[in-house]
Amino acid sequence: MSNTNFSKKKEECIQTINTIFENYENSENSEYMLNRIYSHIVIFLPNTLKNEYNIYEKRLNRNTFLTNEQHIFIQVFLSKNKYYYLPNNGLYYEYDGKNYSIVKEDDIIHKLLSTISKDRILLDWKHKTKTNVLKLIKERSLFSSIPETYTIQNVLNFIYPSIFLTKNQAKYFLTIIGDNILKKNSHLLFYVNIKMKKLLTELDTIAYISIGNTNTTNNFIAKYHDNHSFDNYRLININDNFSLNIWKEQFKKFGLDFLCVATHYSKRYEHSEKFIETKCDEEFKNYTLYLNLNTQQQIIDKFCEEYILKTTNPNFDTHCIAWKNIHFIWKQFLSNSQLPNIIYSYSLKNILKEKFNFNEQTDSFIGITSKYLPIESDFIKFFEKTISFKEKKKFSEFDDELEIDELCCLFKIWVKTTTNETLVSNGNITEDNVIKILKHFFSKIEIFQDKYLLNTSCILWNKINDINKSFEYIKTQIKNNNLELISFDEAYNYYYNFCNKNLNKLIISKRYFEKYIFFKLTKYVVYDKFITSNCFLDNYTFE
Repeated sequence: MSNTNFSKKKEECIQTINTIFENYENSENSEYMLNRIYSHIVIFLPNTLKNEYNIYEKRLNRNTFLTNEQHIFIQVFLSKNKYYYLPNNGLYYEYDGKNYSIVKEDDIIHKLLSTISKDRILLDWKHKTKTNVLKLIKERSLFSSIPETYTIQNVLNFIYPSIFLTKNQAKYFLTIIGDNILKKNSHLLFYVNIKMKKLLTELDTIAYISIGNTNTTNNFIAKYHDNHSFDNYRLININDNFSLNIWKEQFKKFGLDFLCVATHYSKRYEHSEKFIETKCDEEFKNYTLYLNLNTQQQIIDKFCEEYILKTTNPNFDTHCIAWKNIHFIWKQFLSNSQLPNIIYSYSLKNILKEKFNFNEQTDSFIGITSKYLPIESDFIKFFEKTISFKEKKKFSEFDDELEIDELCCLFKIWVKTTTNETLVSNGNITEDNVIKILKHFFSKIEIFQDKYLLNTSCILWNKINDINKSFEYIKTQIKNNNLELISFDEAYNYYYNFCNKNLNKLIISKRYFEKYIFFKLTKYVVYDKFITSNCFLDNYTFE
């Protein structure tokens, strides 16, 4: 209260008391009224006000206490019970760390109220807490969730290698689907074969039923149209041997997981074009962007260079190829290059007529014949010179590890920065190729789930040191936001922001980050996935 307001109210009180005295000063019962006024003001009023003050103070303290308890309760409840919402279809979702599922609002309320009843502290605030929790859940979009490694690997194993021959192809496909759901890069067209197109129709149905999204696969096409620009085409390579019926049945079980992982990849890599730019080797990139990087004329020139041989002394009988055979060879070229038929036959024929002699009577091209036409060593050098193994002997030792995709990035960095070695590659290598090399040449190393190299580290990247460096930044964020608890997700987001601010080329995975937190800050971990701020506010040394 301001001094002015206080003085004003004080003056009003004094005036009121003076008025009371004046009203009864000359009355017949002035003595009696004087004693009553005296009793009320001098005897009763101080005690009454003191009691009211104490009650008010207790109420404030209780409200403060319950507010803090409610905040912690909600924070822990929403961390342990990962509920999400989509406003476009009004549905709630639950993620149990393995699978996503649609859940009823009544089930959420029942679980919430049951938890409050067990806790008992917030019984008086049961309705208020329920309202706040539901409000927060409605602010948590399903597409803001971060799937755990189990879910991601389950989805990847679902489509790789059954449909896609490499993990990068599977991840790229997921990123595209995520882009479509989040409405990114809508101008792009993705070419697939007829079999894959049928499967995508099923995917569209699942997306509409589960997340209310339409046209999830609308930009996948199975036939070339000459009114489409080559610049907008992207090629999708799949394994033609997958079983369509089996995959469709399985997709009904994992459809929602699939869509959530897809949106996660879209957000993680920004969009499918950025994925190609940052995560793909040259072979993958060149194939996917083949129609973007090559004109129709350049593709035909390549066909002629690789599949057609021009003779120096043409003979009509022995050195000619009928058009129908040229067309067949062209299809072989497309098949071997895994390209769609991007030119109509009559257009191809007319272009070839301009390049080679043609006999209209025999419908043949004259004077031509046809022919069909070491990154491993560099990687082994890199592996032997930069990778070290440490057999874990003590429980107190942290069992370090590298992920296969991290190894690919480190290899590329090594190739670009190494000057004292004779190298023949540009550093682009696939995860699948790395796994093959490791299993063949380094059979003693321990590879877990074809993704993790256990008890392994690289001299090019001290992962533990990177995390330790980020702790000062995390500490600052905790102080600025006045946090009592910080979830593992929040801590990782702060680490991620720290890396972006410092332009770190390599970012540690959420799995590794949490694994190190568990090891390093065990005594500060509460509620399974929260860290008390004490570890950051105390003079704790992160080394």
